[in-house]
Amino acid sequence: MKKIALALSLLAAVSCSWIDLGPTNALSPSQIWSGDETVLDGYVYGLYACVRDKAEIFTPAARNMFTDAYSDLVKSGSWDQYGHTYNSILMEPNIITSDNASVFEIWDDSYVRIKRENEFLRDSKTYEGNFSPEFLKTRIAEVRFLRAFSYYYLIRVYAGVVIRDELGGVDGPSENDKPRSSEADSWSWVMWNLRAAAEDLPEAWDGAEYGRATKAAAYGYLSRAALYKACALKNSAAPADSVRKAYLDVIEAADACKAHGGDLVADYASVFSNQVSAENLFTVSFFSNTESPNLSHEADRHFRPKGDQATHGGATVSSTYGPTEELAGAFEMADGTPFDWAVHGASPFTGREPRFYATILYNGASWEGRKLECYPGGADGFGTFQRSGCAEASVTGYYLRKWITEYDERWASSGSSHYWIALRYAEVLLNKAEAEAQSGSIPDALTTLNLVRSRVGLPDATASSLEEFMKVLEHERIVELAGEGFRYWDLRRWRRAVDVINGSNVHGCKPSPDGSGGFTYEIIDADNGNVRIFKPQYYAFAIPITEMSVNLSIGEQNPGW
Repeated sequence: MKKIALALSLLAAVSCSWIDLGPTNALSPSQIWSGDETVLDGYVYGLYACVRDKAEIFTPAARNMFTDAYSDLVKSGSWDQYGHTYNSILMEPNIITSDNASVFEIWDDSYVRIKRENEFLRDSKTYEGNFSPEFLKTRIAEVRFLRAFSYYYLIRVYAGVVIRDELGGVDGPSENDKPRSSEADSWSWVMWNLRAAAEDLPEAWDGAEYGRATKAAAYGYLSRAALYKACALKNSAAPADSVRKAYLDVIEAADACKAHGGDLVADYASVFSNQVSAENLFTVSFFSNTESPNLSHEADRHFRPKGDQATHGGATVSSTYGPTEELAGAFEMADGTPFDWAVHGASPFTGREPRFYATILYNGASWEGRKLECYPGGADGFGTFQRSGCAEASVTGYYLRKWITEYDERWASSGSSHYWIALRYAEVLLNKAEAEAQSGSIPDALTTLNLVRSRVGLPDATASSLEEFMKVLEHERIVELAGEGFRYWDLRRWRRAVDVINGSNVHGCKPSPDGSGGFTYEIIDADNGNVRIFKPQYYAFAIPITEMSVNLSIGEQNPGW
């Protein structure tokens, strides 16, 4: 998203209100809609800030919203340092309440953004004569896409929400009291916006315009939204025909995404080193602070192995996030057989499938010209989780590789600049595979899913029932999308989070030198005896009490709150 990030940087330099307070505070409507296409385009760029702010590695969001760390795949070694709240939310019963969804609370912020998007769509009808039709049509499509994006995050947290559009949801006391739509109807609204956007978005943007919303991006997000709708209908025991229709919508959107440019690339690791990979359908660019102030993040500080502190001149490395054994052990061997400590324990990190090496840094891994030492007393250490402070080294024996760039020197003094992938085609294929299975075609689902496996040289997966297939699909989503912000939300939409998270612990792999140049490995409780919590009411967090009190027509609170 190079052009967008550069535009945001320029706008921040000219007027911080474009970013911090919102573009409506920087320019009056008469200026925005004067007929100067450069000005209107800059306004639309400003609206893309909602995408940047949802990048899970972006500062400050990455301090508490790297959401895989609320699941079984990533363990935070910090209790409350660095603004991290993962363990307190996972282990304290009263952090999330009926008054406040804690770090998941996005109601007010989302509606501020939706109001801006609605104002743009409303005013575009008034001032359409000031611009060339093609120019304005494309910008309207972009804003519809961004409105869908804003609603997507809102619905994911709260289930059914109040739908406000440009016709009646911009402002005014007459629109204050409005009921919530059902969760399924809320997802239908997202889907409508994405379909409308897709009609008028371009196939691609040239050169410096790379990163703006495209047809493939709109259809990719449509496949995701339709999948959420199908799960919402299924969870509410809706008629089977309506559930099946939603799954068919997923398949249709995924096929449209493919038709408009969605594709896999042969080298899985390159997806995370080449922003313009054909597989990356929607990305967010970041820049070191020397390139563009306030558009960096802190991923290197939190993800890098502890030993990088010494090799990068004493830079601050907190090494907060560690992939769990639940994640590391899920990666198969290169021949497709399951990893098994009893079979492969003498050399556990040899002969694994390619996604393991692109995702996990482990004891003995080659990294920036050295071998990692992820054991007590080693350069990269091994921490013990405590209910205070930060372990300052991985508490699982692993480090996450995806969002850091090997041999990058700028992060230590100028902040991290690795891009974030908001959408890629492999996810679209997995969405489609799930929908095909749920709509009754296991053979088609396996064909689709195996495209993802064959890309990394793995043999085809098999399944003879829906239950078997969903286990295969869940495994594939874990290893394919690890660290990309899906696991916690997958468990919620499948209604499996209580079973997987509540009352559980996650584990790590503790290496110990054996005295002869090798290592022994011990599987340890990375939660150090603390039990995790996920309450049934967490499937839909509470609507803020302030909203319940001012919108008299909003309806009932979510169950359990």
